[in-house]
Amino acid sequence: MGKKEVLENFGKILMSEVRDESIEQYEMIVAGRLKSARALVQHKKLSSFNKDQQAIIREMMVDTVDGVLHFFLCMLEQHEEDIDLNIAVSGTALKENIKDLSDGLEGELYTEDGWIAQFSAYKENFGL
Repeated sequence: MGKKEVLENFGKILMSEVRDESIEQYEMIVAGRLKSARALVQHKKLSSFNKDQQAIIREMMVDTVDGVLHFFLCMLEQHEEDIDLNIAVSGTALKENIKDLSDGLEGELYTEDGWIAQFSAYKENFGL
């Protein structure tokens, strides 16, 4: 597995296990499928909005999730001396510092061949 594949594997995991799971949790709350007390209260509140209002709330929620991911990746880049994030290279004893594999981790999220476009199940906020 080359450096590009290591970086892409990190992006794939980040998209499926953080971005998509966060959006899916919201979708489950809207649908009333989460049964925690907090989720049921949120479901009731969201149900009081019409479809257009719910669409705006969902768009803002997805934008917020993406903002968190963006700023998390920026933070990793900016605290180079404090945070060392090594990723194992599958099938080998090698480890790569994720920050050394990219010109800017936060930029990996965007564009038509970025992580969201390639690996996320939810692409609608990006016109993809």
